[in-house]
Amino acid sequence: MMKKASHLDKYAALFHEKMGQIDPLLQAVLTGHLIIETALDNILTIVFFHPEHVFKEARLGFSQKVQIVRAYCLRKDDNSIWDLILAVNSVRNEIAHNLAGEKRDARLQQLRSLFTAEVNGEMPTALEVEWKSLKDVPDQVIMVWACSLCTGFLGEFEADISSLRNMIDALDANINPDLERVARKTPEEAKARMKKAAKGGRTMRFRQEPSGSDGGSTG
Repeated sequence: MMKKASHLDKYAALFHEKMGQIDPLLQAVLTGHLIIETALDNILTIVFFHPEHVFKEARLGFSQKVQIVRAYCLRKDDNSIWDLILAVNSVRNEIAHNLAGEKRDARLQQLRSLFTAEVNGEMPTALEVEWKSLKDVPDQVIMVWACSLCTGFLGEFEADISSLRNMIDALDANINPDLERVARKTPEEAKARMKKAAKGGRTMRFRQEPSGSDGGSTG
C-alpha cells in the first residue's frame, strides 16, 4: 500500500514547482506595476508642495494614488487609459494572492480587452509581426505592452504637471520674493521625511506617557 504524501511533501513539491522556474507573467506584472506606481509617486511629489504628509498620513494605496492623480487632470480625467491602469492593479492583486484560478484568468482577459481597445497604429502591427493576431499574443507580452502604454501616458502627464508647477513656483517667487522657496522633493525624500517624522512622533509619545501617568496618580 502506497504511503500518503504528507502535507509537508505537498507544499515542498509546490514550492519546488513555483520557485524552480521564472514565471514571465509574474515578473511582467510585478515589475510593470512597480514602474507605474513609481510614475504616480513622481507626479504626487510635483502636485503637492509637501508630499511627505500625503505619504505619511493618507497611507495611499495604488488605487487611491490613481484617483488623486486623475483628479488633477485638466482634460484627460475621462481618458480610458485610467481603466487600463486600474486593470493592471487588479491583475497584480489577484496574482499576489492566487497562483491560478478562474478569477485570475478573468482579470487577465479584462486587461487584454482594455489594451486591445487602446492600441492603434504601429503597436498592433509590431505585435502581429511575431503573432498572427493580438489574441495569440501571450499574457506576459500583453502585460509588458500595457504597462508601457500606461507609463507613457503618465510620463506625458508628468511633463505637463511639471510645467504647471514651474509656473506656480515662478508666481510664488514674484509674490513672495523675500520668502524661502519651497523646493520640490523626490518620492525618496518625501518618504524619508515621512519615516523621520513617524520616528519622532513615537519618541514624543513615549516621553509624554510617564508625565501623563504621574499626573493621573497625583490628581
